[in-house]
Amino acid sequence: MLGQQIVLGSAAVLVVVVFHAAALTALVAALRHGGKQLRHRPQLPRVGLLLTGGILAVVAAHVVEITAWAALFVYLGEFSDMRTALYFSGVTATSLGYGDIVLSQDWRLLSVFEVMSGLILFGASAAFLFALVQKLVQSVAEPSS
Repeated sequence: MLGQQIVLGSAAVLVVVVFHAAALTALVAALRHGGKQLRHRPQLPRVGLLLTGGILAVVAAHVVEITAWAALFVYLGEFSDMRTALYFSGVTATSLGYGDIVLSQDWRLLSVFEVMSGLILFGASAAFLFALVQKLVQSVAEPSS
């Protein structure tokens, strides 16, 4: 069972990492397009719209990833309802880890894989948003030619 948990956990991490990378890549393209579409607006409202859109898109990506983990836990029979699985997955992905709900011994190693992916993906999201803010601040601070 240990090998099965490692293989399944690794596969799940691979899926959410690929999804997250694709989501951030698509977000870059959307922000570029949105920036061009909003050129006629004053800079500060444009910056606010682009930043808000970027943040909401990153949150949406994390919701999808947490939901994917929750669906896996329901599929494996760890939880009988999606509500509990989503709660567990959200607490686990954020590494909050209340411990009030835990996986069975047969699958508990999967929670380590979800924490790992959560830490990596939240870190990637933070770096992405930092770069976005930096770019948007530069666009306001530098005079356009």
